[in-house]
Amino acid sequence: MIRKNDYFRLGIFIIVGTSMLIAVVIILGAGRYFETAYTMETYFDESVNGLAEGSPVKLRGVKIGRVTLISFVPNIYHESKKTESRYVYVECDINPDLFEDISEAEFLEHVKHEVDRGLRVRPTSLGLTGQLFLNMVYEDPDASAQLPINWKPRHAYVPSAPSTLSQVEGAITSISKTLGSLKQEDLKAIIGDVKSIVNTIADFMQTEGGREAGNKLLSIMEETRSLLNRANVILADPALERIIPNVAGATESLNTILAESADDLITAAGEAKTAMANFRRASLVLEKALSDPRMDKAMGEIAPTLENISRASSDLTAAVSKVHALVNRLNGMVATEGTNVHTILEDSREVMQNLKELTGDAKRYPSGILFGAPPKKPNPEAN
Repeated sequence: MIRKNDYFRLGIFIIVGTSMLIAVVIILGAGRYFETAYTMETYFDESVNGLAEGSPVKLRGVKIGRVTLISFVPNIYHESKKTESRYVYVECDINPDLFEDISEAEFLEHVKHEVDRGLRVRPTSLGLTGQLFLNMVYEDPDASAQLPINWKPRHAYVPSAPSTLSQVEGAITSISKTLGSLKQEDLKAIIGDVKSIVNTIADFMQTEGGREAGNKLLSIMEETRSLLNRANVILADPALERIIPNVAGATESLNTILAESADDLITAAGEAKTAMANFRRASLVLEKALSDPRMDKAMGEIAPTLENISRASSDLTAAVSKVHALVNRLNGMVATEGTNVHTILEDSREVMQNLKELTGDAKRYPSGILFGAPPKKPNPEAN
């Protein structure tokens, strides 16, 4: 039998357990209210079905915050126009710990700078569940147009980009409108033309020319495959990794040279233009001279002279050949009679020496040549 104390203890246990559960929930969830976060807002001109408060905000796959508020723009900015009343307002809290604890002013400047570089917010599906999260992406700033607004955002503003699903829906809608604008007669005509083209191609492929064209096409495809294989081998060569930087460096050097020599190139181009003009004038003068009848007469008189020069050149060639043969004969004679020639030269040298001595004696003692030996030389030591 349960006593009253047991009821009391059970009540105390339930109260304490409930209090502890509430305390744990408060402790675990209270950190959200004390943490520092920077607010970011964006607007969408499309359905955000699947996006809810608490959905993550990611930058290149890294969670940087969460969605805190989803509403309509007129509920936040009363000065918005009627055309802008369909915009969906989404507010997010961004965790500053991932940005090195920068100040809020620095955060605003950083967001503005990244928006100029093409930072956009795009709703992205998590998979087949249909849930969405906000994905921060970079797109071409010129190609990604921003939604027109006539108010100043209260927080850091990042423009939105159309979701992939909305782009697909837009493409399908455009195709449907295009097909819907076509008349049934036009569709029948188009289908008939396509069938006619297909039949013509089929008939052509069955002829000899078609088979030849098919063989040529197969040959071209085989050559293309061989070329691609060679290109793959070349691209896989480690030397290509060195060639590309070298080519880039050479191109940069060439650009530098061209930039430094721009004035010289302009001057050279001007001089080349002047030279071409002079050449054109000289060509005109030469053309006039060649078209002059006196030039034809002079050319007729020059022809016999050229013939005489040709004959003289032939005679000169024969004479040179004879002189060359004579020189060869003299060289052979000198080579065979080299010893005799050397002896004759030695004898001639001795004769000349004797003759020199004789003429010297004749100069000193002219009478000695005719009457006898010269007188003896006086001896100074005898005195």
